[in-house]
Amino acid sequence: MQVKVFESADMASGLKLVRKELGPDALILSTRTVRNGKLGLLGKPTIEITAAIDTPAWPKENTTKKHKNVRGNNKEPRRPEEKILEKSRINLTVGDEDLALDYAPDTQLFSQHQQERQFLTSTRQATGTPDSELRGEVNELRTLVKQLSGQLVNKPAGHPGVIAIEPETDNVPVNEDLRKRLSTRQAIRDPVTELLTDHGVDEITANTIADFSRDHLDQPDFSDQGKIRRFVIQAIEGLLEVIPPAFNNQDEQVRLALIGPTGVGKTTTLAKLAAHYLSSYSNSVALITIDTYRIAAVEQLKVYGEIMYLPVEVVISPEQLQASLDRHSDKSLILIDTAGRSPRDTMSIQELIPFLRPDLNIEKHLVLSAATRENELLDAIKRFEKVGIDRTIFTKVDECNKTGVILNVQIHNSAPLSYITNGQRVPEDLLQINRRSVAELILSHH
Repeated sequence: MQVKVFESADMASGLKLVRKELGPDALILSTRTVRNGKLGLLGKPTIEITAAIDTPAWPKENTTKKHKNVRGNNKEPRRPEEKILEKSRINLTVGDEDLALDYAPDTQLFSQHQQERQFLTSTRQATGTPDSELRGEVNELRTLVKQLSGQLVNKPAGHPGVIAIEPETDNVPVNEDLRKRLSTRQAIRDPVTELLTDHGVDEITANTIADFSRDHLDQPDFSDQGKIRRFVIQAIEGLLEVIPPAFNNQDEQVRLALIGPTGVGKTTTLAKLAAHYLSSYSNSVALITIDTYRIAAVEQLKVYGEIMYLPVEVVISPEQLQASLDRHSDKSLILIDTAGRSPRDTMSIQELIPFLRPDLNIEKHLVLSAATRENELLDAIKRFEKVGIDRTIFTKVDECNKTGVILNVQIHNSAPLSYITNGQRVPEDLLQINRRSVAELILSHH
């Protein structure tokens, strides 16, 4: 038997090398991942394949070029041992892995099989009966396959080519009592809980409001969907806090910055706020952006500024922001756009702190997309807290089927709501909200 070790970047190229060097009948004895080079464990991993090929045990007959024996074209008859090994490999295929297709049996076991085969061969020669010869071959093959299967079963868990199958539990008694309790609970599902969960409110909040409703509603009221809805809206109102910016106070300049994750619509929301202020109060507005990461965002804000005849400044340092605020000290409203930061990019979030330091009196509104998963929204709130959050704005409500996420998030968020947006139109899709309108919005989307 000829044994060689091959190294390659991946399994596919390694198998090509094995086939090229040893031919298609080579057996894969083992594979492992190694890391070589000066970096040790940090080096690039390579695949080490140990393969072998049987060498002929008898001299080949002299043949002419016309009848040259070539392994694989079926012109040279295979030895019985090779047929058995090939059949074993086919029957023991596990999964799609090339390694599993060429499983090499234990050499000691195969040696034992050869001895058994010699005994069977001598018996066949003694009898000379074709039927006994055929039965001997079949029994011989069955014995080897069973023994090879036993090898796989005895391999430890996690060994390549071995799939661990948990035994079935046949004698688990049916818990009829548990089934009855579950069916009863489903049949008497509370209508308040059902209304809230159907609109995306989490189960804990829904059950809490349902328990509260049983203290304030009579039993006949639970059959009246109108009364249930009005009660739930009032309950949600009591859980929300809504504080829009004080634009009606013209004695002091309002400085408002939008911060938040990427892709939530901060620049568009800033333009909506500017257009709303122009239509409702005055044109004493200046726009500032420190979003120098995206050229498109700067150009987008400049286009909005040109349309609304508002000045737009781009700053790249806290000192430039201070100078820009001083230049526009005569304006009633200054809106500041910032670059979107990934909540997991701690360094980028830290960069905002010098720009929005407390002595500049800048209201920081965290912009969140209602179409984002709830756990990601809560994570964003937690990570942006180091910058400071004064208000919360929810965008893309039109892309969210169940707006109960707003209530779920605000229960854990100390920053009150200031605005909600439900589209891309400027300024029509900026909603002027109060607690009642937000509670009705949560129960209107389904």
